[in-house]
Amino acid sequence: MRFIAPLLSLSILAAAVALADPYGPSHAVTDMAPFCASCHASTSPDQLRELPADLAAGETVDGKHVNRIRTDPAYKDLGPEDRDMLIAAVKWIDKYASVRILSPTQARRNSRIDVTVVTRGGAGPVVGVALVDSTLRFQARPLTSSGFKVVGPALVYGPGGKPQAQWAERRYRGSDMGLATVMIDGVQGDALAGRVDETRTTWVLRVPPEPGTYTIAAAFFYGTEKGQPLGTVMSNGRAGPRGGPGGASGRIMFSEPVKIGVK
Repeated sequence: MRFIAPLLSLSILAAAVALADPYGPSHAVTDMAPFCASCHASTSPDQLRELPADLAAGETVDGKHVNRIRTDPAYKDLGPEDRDMLIAAVKWIDKYASVRILSPTQARRNSRIDVTVVTRGGAGPVVGVALVDSTLRFQARPLTSSGFKVVGPALVYGPGGKPQAQWAERRYRGSDMGLATVMIDGVQGDALAGRVDETRTTWVLRVPPEPGTYTIAAAFFYGTEKGQPLGTVMSNGRAGPRGGPGGASGRIMFSEPVKIGVK
């Protein structure tokens, strides 16, 4: 019986992190890995390449989200034409979403390097970016797991190139500020207006002390349905995705990985 309380706490935390909230995580201000966002859909089957084909298909945009728009009761107020319009808008958001990582490919042991991640798109109002060690969705770890250390808070520029510190300011005072994950506010993606916002985040990393070749990639977390009025509903005074926080309207996208040779 002594194990029930810890297991229950872990289950509650997993459920809280997994929900695709367009406003970001309510309480978790820490490093996150892509497996946490279990209700998000994967933008590419390549990030599921270790899974059996049938399981991988069920995690993709079509298998996890688009099929649900066509059949789920959450969309019962939409007729067939409206559902098609929402699907088209969602696919537009996905088409123009992107993430790329700018990093050196060589570094000395224990030195410091700058790594920058640029994102485009997402319905907003919040998107997330995390530095990870793999492009496998269910096996990637925060980059710090492979020996890198994040030095201080990341430098975040939101839409319009405006600096923002909201994520770092939510961190409990006195805590280590070196997080490999950031949440970025103020993003507005609009499929009807053709709006695509860009963000830029730079981390200072301390390179591992052991020589070798290390993989670094960026995981991009973003939403889709709120990029179209048909995909937006009001709940508790806030606009949210029609499919709800567990409706797979969130996305996980990876940048191309970078190999860093450490000598």
